[in-house]
Amino acid sequence: MLCLVRRMLLIPCLAACITPAWTQPAKPLSALPAGAFQFQGSWGCAGSFANGKAHKSTYAGAVTVGGKWLQLTEQDVEPATGYIAEYLIGYDAQQKRLVEFDANNFGAAVYSSPDGWQNNVLTMSSDLSPDAKAPFAANRFIYTITASDSFTVDWQIEKTAASAWITSDHLVCRRVGPS
Repeated sequence: MLCLVRRMLLIPCLAACITPAWTQPAKPLSALPAGAFQFQGSWGCAGSFANGKAHKSTYAGAVTVGGKWLQLTEQDVEPATGYIAEYLIGYDAQQKRLVEFDANNFGAAVYSSPDGWQNNVLTMSSDLSPDAKAPFAANRFIYTITASDSFTVDWQIEKTAASAWITSDHLVCRRVGPS
């Protein structure tokens, strides 16, 4: 009888141990990269557009909504177009991916990343535009941590769904204020 009880206990234990990983719930992706790098504070950014014109902006970073969302505020210095944007990056539990809400004074957009941060790089992509007259089919932002006090932001576009990504804007950001 003791042998039968042991076998009955052993079967559920073995089943629990060999349950495939894909049946386990996915761990939410973090809006913040792993490690000590933090986006909090003030950042001065300089770079250029694809046409070679200079681009300078400031970023302010903060962690918000109980430490689950990254908030980045961008304001252009050059060109003096008055571009201002608020970016919120966080985890969407329904889609099981990071999402970025881009609210700016020229419009708004939503981006997503099913992979999250990979080797200090976060790629946030738009959906393909169904509008054949749109200036591009898709666009994405690539955030790359380059050092403990710097990161880059690249805005890339795809002219058509089958074309290669083209960098339209590149910024190098360095910390200028406390984190």
